[in-house]
Amino acid sequence: MRKTKEKEHYLKEIYRLETASEIVSVSCLSKVLGVSKSSVSNMIKKLVSMDLLNSAPYKAIEFTSEGRKLARTIVAKHRLIELFLVEIMEFQPESVHDIAEEIEHIESPAFFRKVQKMLNNRDTDPHGSPIPDVKF
Repeated sequence: MRKTKEKEHYLKEIYRLETASEIVSVSCLSKVLGVSKSSVSNMIKKLVSMDLLNSAPYKAIEFTSEGRKLARTIVAKHRLIELFLVEIMEFQPESVHDIAEEIEHIESPAFFRKVQKMLNNRDTDPHGSPIPDVKF
């Protein structure tokens, strides 16, 4: 099964919830993402079949090691791009999220390594969130 923007969005949101020490459930994701519980359940099943998540009835949704690695990479790309847009391109911090949402899906490790280098390997995005330490 191939990765899609929607799947990556779920992984990123699960990562955000997990790092905020929230229990990740279908109900929680439904509320946060503004979609039905059945839509969340269907996506979770797909992500479980891709070996990115573990899920069982009445248990929290958790990452597999591969899922966590992918989620950290997506979050790192997003936050790195936000920093690039603010620091290099001089966008205002409040206007960079939607642009970063699109760029984070680019599959070019060389691109992200160059952005990282241009930013002197900074580890915090313009909103003060840590940029996960990943190897592109």
